[in-house]
Amino acid sequence: MDSPGSFNPYAPPRSGGIVQPEEDLRLDGDLASRWQRLGGALFDTLLIFIARAPAYAGVSSMAAVAQKGARLKNPFYLYMHAGRWGVVTAVVSAALLAVQWWLLVKRGQTVGKMVARTRVVRTDGSRADFVHVLALRDWPVFVLGILAATSSVLSIIDMLDYLFVFRPDRRCLHDLIAGTKVVRVPNAW
Repeated sequence: MDSPGSFNPYAPPRSGGIVQPEEDLRLDGDLASRWQRLGGALFDTLLIFIARAPAYAGVSSMAAVAQKGARLKNPFYLYMHAGRWGVVTAVVSAALLAVQWWLLVKRGQTVGKMVARTRVVRTDGSRADFVHVLALRDWPVFVLGILAATSSVLSIIDMLDYLFVFRPDRRCLHDLIAGTKVVRVPNAW
């Protein structure tokens, strides 16, 4: 709060208690806990499983699909085998990805990060832009995750990325590459 003698009649109006998006971005040093990061990631993963549910409904034998898909090394085999439910799953999954990526660019948060009350910011505490939050941070991990289904070496690299969270600064490899960090947000909604 301002001191009694520090009233500035030329200052822009205050929000009156409502947190503006730009006001709560500067949280230097208030890193999100590892549990918060895990919780947000698990919630986002739950949303992905829900989006993929129609494909599982369209498959008569998951064991046969898993066995043949593993031999083909095709991460999209489930969707192709599920017929029209595979198309529904593809549309719903694409819509979910579009919403999550839009939220990352606009707010620095996915739905999981909102639930966990965390946000992605630059290392200096400023807002992470499109290049840092998507092109450098999220898309390489997304592509690596798809390719990891075809190679055990790539799946090990994909797992190692997340083990970096145990560093003292709690930044994963994708955070280090993009120059970002995940911080706590008092009012995520």
